[in-house]
Amino acid sequence: MRVLIITGGTSSERRISLMSAKQVKKGLAEIGHSVKLFDLKKGFKELKKISKNFDVIFPVLHGEEGEGGGLQKFLSNLGISFVGGKWQGYKKGWYKIPFKKFCEDLNIPTAAWKIVKTKKEIQEFGFPSVLKSSSGGSSREVVILKTVSDLKSSLINKLLKSKLPLLVEKYLEGVEITVAILQNYALPIIEIVPPKGGWFDYQNKYSGVTQEIPHAPSVSKKIQQQAQKIALKIHKTLNLGQFSRIDFIVYNGTPYVLEINTIPGLTAASLFPKAAQAIGITFPKLLDKIIKLALK
Repeated sequence: MRVLIITGGTSSERRISLMSAKQVKKGLAEIGHSVKLFDLKKGFKELKKISKNFDVIFPVLHGEEGEGGGLQKFLSNLGISFVGGKWQGYKKGWYKIPFKKFCEDLNIPTAAWKIVKTKKEIQEFGFPSVLKSSSGGSSREVVILKTVSDLKSSLINKLLKSKLPLLVEKYLEGVEITVAILQNYALPIIEIVPPKGGWFDYQNKYSGVTQEIPHAPSVSKKIQQQAQKIALKIHKTLNLGQFSRIDFIVYNGTPYVLEINTIPGLTAASLFPKAAQAIGITFPKLLDKIIKLALK
């Protein structure tokens, strides 16, 4: 099969997108597919021109460019099969403020939150809390605030000056887990154990120091099933297509949704392939399954 992988782009996620795409290309080639990489930096006009030479398009583009819905909207008008789902669902899932409202509308547990613009509003919300950019990804635009003195950090000042929509939410301390969805099936849950005193930020995601434990031994089967049920509900309601990954924090016996990854990482260190591996699906077979589901 002729597969075009869209990668690169111009966002802060470019490096990870290129890493993922390189491994996806290798995995698909191993199973016999003809694969070409396309850097979205070349533009949509060039993408449209070459896309007609392929059977299926596979976006491996993290960040707003790949997950914010605009790319899916463009691809849905090409008339070529692509990995993904409805662009409206991607848009609602990527931007954190609409996603928070989505969870509340569906009575899905999520931490208490508020839109903020100033340090005073953050202070009024209280501590410990987490400040996030609505359009941020890979935990780059996320700051944990334990006390009022944390408001002095340069990253806080940078975020507040950025004019990006920001929200603050209650910091919930618990066990972090993630649920990978393949089509309409929840894969085994993975427990995420960052270094002591740390959290699953950008550095810990890609440095290899974070422990990722299949089947989440610290979480009861009942809570795991609740998380899987919630993840499936989110995936199906947003019409995300072949795959996604939803992150949770288990706090006081309840799985609270943290965020959704509409295009999960696909490197050797990524959580989605590890979840598939837990039920015997190798990386090349996982990729093969994804593109065949897209063709259907």
